[in-house]
Amino acid sequence: MKKLIMLTLIAAMVMFLSVSVTKAADPNAPKTEPVTIKGRVIVTKDGNDITAVHINVLLKGKYNITLDAMGKELGEKMEGKMVEVTGIETAKDDVKWLTVEKYAEVQKPAEKPKEPAEKPKE
Repeated sequence: MKKLIMLTLIAAMVMFLSVSVTKAADPNAPKTEPVTIKGRVIVTKDGNDITAVHINVLLKGKYNITLDAMGKELGEKMEGKMVEVTGIETAKDDVKWLTVEKYAEVQKPAEKPKEPAEKPKE
């Protein structure tokens, strides 16, 4: 009888642990992997106070930036500049938000020099 009770308890524990592990790997959980985007920083101010920071990304639209310390720093230092930003993306009411982890200014690629027109042969 004791063996039967022990086996039942062990089986219950194994089932509990397997359900816990399966639940932890929820595919519908929000993404926590950092993403990297490139775009132009747009800042909205009220006087000297930054009220909003956005990044306009070609083909992906606008990302709102979370106004924590890094978000405000991005707005202060990079207003109007092209940047590459890495952070955690979330969506609230179909609006994309990015919590900045790091950023860097990027330069536009240099234009290829135009080839000189061929001179007519004499």
